[in-house]
Amino acid sequence: MTSQDPSLENNNDMEWRSITQRRKFLQSSSAAILATTTAASTFLPSPSHAAAPQDAGEAIRRSAAKIPGYGPTDVFFSDAVQGSWKATRQVEFPGRSEPLTLQYPFRFVQSIENNAVVADRGINQAELEKALVEAVSKSNGGNAVRPSYDWTMTNPNDLRLILADGSKKEIKVTKRATENTENTVTSSEFQRITLEESSDEKGFSVPSVSARRVLTKWKILLDENNSTTIEALEVVYNVPTGGDPMAAGSSNAQPSVLSKSRILLTR
Repeated sequence: MTSQDPSLENNNDMEWRSITQRRKFLQSSSAAILATTTAASTFLPSPSHAAAPQDAGEAIRRSAAKIPGYGPTDVFFSDAVQGSWKATRQVEFPGRSEPLTLQYPFRFVQSIENNAVVADRGINQAELEKALVEAVSKSNGGNAVRPSYDWTMTNPNDLRLILADGSKKEIKVTKRATENTENTVTSSEFQRITLEESSDEKGFSVPSVSARRVLTKWKILLDENNSTTIEALEVVYNVPTGGDPMAAGSSNAQPSVLSKSRILLTR
């Protein structure tokens, strides 16, 4: 029987101990990684989510907001602007030498989205329509009737008004883009406007449909007394053929300015 070289036996023992140590190291490392992952999932807060949709229509709107080209569901502001404001708007119209100065209530309300505030489009538009009637008719005594309206935060892109003369106006946002910084909120909205005049003697009325683009930039200002004011620039464009490239009419028609406004909100 041939005896084995002692040096070979020592080498085999060293290799076996090395393999055993590597296995123990890998096992302990895997256990440590698993424990760390479990602890992290336990102590790290789960991501916040918006409030659950209240109806099928709202769920569809939120889904559409995730599709490129549709944009967010609304224009969102910080909590600092929530509440009632006094709006002073100077409106310039093409062909009119002097701007109109309008004053009316303006309001921001809590959104159904978490930690967000939105403009109350219903009351704001109704008060604006009333202020326009008073300014044009020079009825400064506040005798104009505020239009009734139908608008909800769960359906912010659809606003319907019944004006003082009985005509109906619908403003529907079809596409939107927004950009927020610490002190500014910028938005671009495409809107479809449907106006249905009050019915004639036979009960007939033909609605007119137009499209416009509204560009707005809001700037939130804080003075040395910690008083907040908000300034905004708004430009409204008429969109030819309703923004539909398949509609009849010249495809080369360019948008035209309908109005330019400077808005100041104070408490």
